[in-house]
Amino acid sequence: MAATLRIAGEADATSVARLVAACHEETGVQPDPARRDDAIAALLDGGMPGALYLIGPPSSPVGYLAISFGHAPATGTTARLEEIYVRPPVRGRGMGTESIQALSKMLSQNGIEILSATVPESESGFFPRLRFQPYGPDMRRAL
Repeated sequence: MAATLRIAGEADATSVARLVAACHEETGVQPDPARRDDAIAALLDGGMPGALYLIGPPSSPVGYLAISFGHAPATGTTARLEEIYVRPPVRGRGMGTESIQALSKMLSQNGIEILSATVPESESGFFPRLRFQPYGPDMRRAL
């Protein structure tokens, strides 16, 4: 099955909220619901340096990719894959792989040379197959 990828907008808020909540429930992430809704709204209305792409048919998306953008002196503008989610019933059909490949192509065509991701141990084979390589330890500080 070929994965269709499209940028989500404000009209997709209900579908996006449902998919993000399912992802967070499955992965054990427990953000404050109001904070999560605000973060989603900021991505959908273009208020933040990031984007949310829906995977699958426009009428019933089966997953999403959430990315953020940054800029560093050494690398220029970079993208970071913050979350990827494909609903369990449609996993194993290559949609995650095809989505990251399509996203990578779009980013490259727009001058972005690096796509990074924090890789959970449970996905240790998925990302290397897509040519992600280790690059130092990943750390963050909550503010």
